[in-house]
Amino acid sequence: MKTDLLLINPPYERLKGFAVGSLPNGILGLATYVNACGFSSLVYDADTSDDGGYQLYTAKNRAESQGSYVEALEDDNHPVWQEVKKTIEKYNPSYVGVSLMTPALHSALKVMAIAKELGKKVLIGGPHVNIVKEKAFNLDYWDYIFWGEAEFSAVEFLKAAEDRDKLKKIKGLGFIEDGRQVFTGKPDRIADLDSLPYPRRDYLLFKERYGKAELATIMASRGCPFSCTYCASVPIWGRKVAFRSAGHIIEEIKYLLDEFGINEFRFFDDTFTIKKKNLVDFCELLIENFGERYFSWWCLSHVSAINKDTLTLLQRAGCDQIQIGVESGSQEIVDRITKRMKLTDVEEAIALAKSMGMWVHTFFLIGLPYETRENMRQTINFLKKIKPDSINLCTFTPHPGTALYGYCLDKGLLEEDEDYEMYKYVGHHSINNYFLESVSREDFKEICLEIFALVAELNSRLNFRKLKYRLKTLSVSKLKRRILIYWNMFMLKLQLSPGKKTQTGPTSSQ
Repeated sequence: MKTDLLLINPPYERLKGFAVGSLPNGILGLATYVNACGFSSLVYDADTSDDGGYQLYTAKNRAESQGSYVEALEDDNHPVWQEVKKTIEKYNPSYVGVSLMTPALHSALKVMAIAKELGKKVLIGGPHVNIVKEKAFNLDYWDYIFWGEAEFSAVEFLKAAEDRDKLKKIKGLGFIEDGRQVFTGKPDRIADLDSLPYPRRDYLLFKERYGKAELATIMASRGCPFSCTYCASVPIWGRKVAFRSAGHIIEEIKYLLDEFGINEFRFFDDTFTIKKKNLVDFCELLIENFGERYFSWWCLSHVSAINKDTLTLLQRAGCDQIQIGVESGSQEIVDRITKRMKLTDVEEAIALAKSMGMWVHTFFLIGLPYETRENMRQTINFLKKIKPDSINLCTFTPHPGTALYGYCLDKGLLEEDEDYEMYKYVGHHSINNYFLESVSREDFKEICLEIFALVAELNSRLNFRKLKYRLKTLSVSKLKRRILIYWNMFMLKLQLSPGKKTQTGPTSSQ
């Protein structure tokens, strides 16, 4: 069958040596809608492999791996780029669609260049395009730009068959005509997400690269009602949130159970618990259909939505992990990034969840421009105090469109860069990041190494509750992937021994 559209999620973590298996829900949902409308579309996630990677996914490894990303960008013979080329050649689509995210922008440009070399028309969209708006016209290697949610516009585009008069009537589209930029206007948000089909994993190439839990990543909404100064959600979505109904989500869960035999899933919404009625409806319907605690699942929440009644309901429905964005252990910093919460409430929420037997995962962010050494020390002390079960630690990256990007420009902490070259060398976990007003680079690196060590210690610390959760959620695919990583690390160490030939990591098994 002819492929009309091959949608590609560019490699990023994979180029740094990790195998994270993160499902590209956005373009998978887009492909599903396109196919429901009579066209043929497939999704290729070039950031996921089944070779296990050659690094453990730890705070320190992530922070120090940006150099591997740069090396891979400059190596045309890297196995990942060869795989990208072979995949495009094999499926021979009429169009190649590439999803652009700022951290992986240069990887996306590499994918686009490969597609153009193969004579393909290239469509681009995604978070970066929506953040930089008309500046997307300045990027290379594209033929058409899609702003906003692309389900409706992509189908209309395929129907138009590049008839320019028809294309000009499609909202959210950009192209060049006679040397002139054409932008057809901002599209409306899709208010009724139930009008879209849930993402079918059937359209995902290389499904064998995913474990069951990874295939069972679900998005129940689009957008976030908060306006944190470091986050790109507001420039992408505004503060308007669209929700799927409980019934629509249950349909997706039934599909995952029937097709893939999943017994656990995870929500990746910014704040899954933010609308109480939706949460209650979902949990009650899940219990009604499957009984209590049939699945093991987790979700992200804002501290304000955590209380005993909510956690009790979540547990009855099978939720045994709650994830919370804390960012800083300094109330001053929490207030300045407009997180809209009190650290005393964070302490209480984490203590309550842990007392009820739930796993508590937290997100922290270090290196915000107005942080002082004392602020960072408060974060270290706060982590020691609350002792979350696991921590995702990021180093601050100023993303275009965010309030803190403007702040960094105003303070001279970065320069406007139309080519976004900076994002080759910094990333949301990179130790190369440095955008501080009052802390030296040397002092910041010293503090980073200290907090990396603390995060590693807290993440690896076991107790009965954590051990019980680990055993409950252990699967053959997770165990296999962990063994592969250790094997690859061992083989790489042998290859890097004196007298041995070096390489940047194992090649793909494809």
